[in-house]
Amino acid sequence: MARGTVFAAAGIFILIAAIQFDADEAKGVDATLRSFTQTPVGPWLLVAVAIGLILFGVFSFASARWRRL
Repeated sequence: MARGTVFAAAGIFILIAAIQFDADEAKGVDATLRSFTQTPVGPWLLVAVAIGLILFGVFSFASARWRRL
């Protein structure tokens, strides 16, 4: 969910940039995470995203290590 949230927000910024014909509005993942700090629940949202991304990393590592192909 955390990974999807970050990529969805980045996609929204790209969509806004395309609609407004302003390439400066397009943001990457780092700028997207920085924009989360502008919200009222910014620090908590960043903590939730960080925990989600860490858990996804642990899952990916475990899947690579123990998954049989």
